[in-house]
Amino acid sequence: MPTDPQKPDLRSAHVIVVANEKGGTGKSTVSIHTTVGLLKAGYRVATVDLDVRQRTLTRFLENRLSWADQSGVPLEMPFHHALDRGDSTDVGDNETREFARFADAIEQIEHDYEFVVIDTPASDSYLMRLAHSLADTLVSPINDSFIDVDVFSRVHHDRSKRGAVAHYADLVLEARRRRRQVDAGMIDWVLLRNRVASIQSNNAKQIAVSIGKLASELQFRTAEGLHDRVIFRELFPIGLTALDNIEEAAKGGVLTNSQLAARQEIAELIETLRLPVRMAGVSHLAARHAWFERMSRFYRERPQGGG
Repeated sequence: MPTDPQKPDLRSAHVIVVANEKGGTGKSTVSIHTTVGLLKAGYRVATVDLDVRQRTLTRFLENRLSWADQSGVPLEMPFHHALDRGDSTDVGDNETREFARFADAIEQIEHDYEFVVIDTPASDSYLMRLAHSLADTLVSPINDSFIDVDVFSRVHHDRSKRGAVAHYADLVLEARRRRRQVDAGMIDWVLLRNRVASIQSNNAKQIAVSIGKLASELQFRTAEGLHDRVIFRELFPIGLTALDNIEEAAKGGVLTNSQLAARQEIAELIETLRLPVRMAGVSHLAARHAWFERMSRFYRERPQGGG
């Protein structure tokens, strides 16, 4: 991690990239709830959807806007940009156009918003790599499965082949190197364990041990993410989250225990990310620099490689 005392050239917006080359890990769910949580806290938030095929984040925000219009209940909305898919038969031409559109989107928002949340597709592309190199906070959700661990560190029955840095982890390490070179910045990498079962199986315990070892080798932080709750799926079609005032829609105006637990999970998730929060009399950019110093110190003092 960076040890150069040179002050980084930080943009005013803190960029949160939610990414993992493995699909089905809950990236869009994390992007949605992080965005709404920050909006509820009063921050100016912009979002970018790089998943030009599924567009889950975009669909959610469309549902949210539609529900607000029809119900007459105002809802917090980010400034959103959905990247359009290139429509040329020339792959190189598509990449050039998509790059230009992404660069334009970032230029529009990097100075006017306090946070930018970027949702990415489950694929390795030049655009995904570019998003990683822009990240201040990189959130990688995974499920409790060795299939998910395998994109970070090679899982193999043969011990001699086990533990090699896998393709996605290599992508992140390269993005970190590039970031240091470009603006002396850093990427705080958070591995988010999603859908963790309440009762720990022997397999889950083994995965926890494996991730613990990887954390020091690859220099990421671990955190518990969101459980697989029905409420997250039920609210998607109307563009709401457990953080919204859904009491009015609940019977008797009272939230269930599951809904209350979902709110608590989201709050704990955002707190775990250790983002640059507001401080009295301190500008957001100054808070960003304080964040940089705090997180740089954390990684400098952390044992590396098998610690």
